[in-house]
Amino acid sequence: MNTADTVGALTPDPVADRLLRITPIVDLAGLQIEGELDRATLPALTRALASMAGRGSFSVDLGGLMFCDVGGLRALVTAATGLRCGHVLTLRSPPPQVRRLLELTGWHQTAGLRLQASSHALPDPAQPP
Repeated sequence: MNTADTVGALTPDPVADRLLRITPIVDLAGLQIEGELDRATLPALTRALASMAGRGSFSVDLGGLMFCDVGGLRALVTAATGLRCGHVLTLRSPPPQVRRLLELTGWHQTAGLRLQASSHALPDPAQPP
């Protein structure tokens, strides 16, 4: 069974469908998240992450995420901590606000979680242009 079959089998949620789009990334074993991740869309994310959990390492592309509350971030971190030893959840292209929130909470150091470089990276004020 491929990732598209597993994620596609999830029960549709009309609220989540309007605000959040979760697309399987078959070639990279992962998910692409677009839209708003908040209390209303959290159940859809939780189901999608659970469908990936038993597969080992996987990635979640956050490049299309417009908003993410702490509950959404907690779901991603919880998914990473639930992976078997040696497996990793890679957050690809996290928006600056997501990266900042992960760093402020210390969750960026969570075992099993890896942050990949963001295409939205803010310039480092300590580095000359």
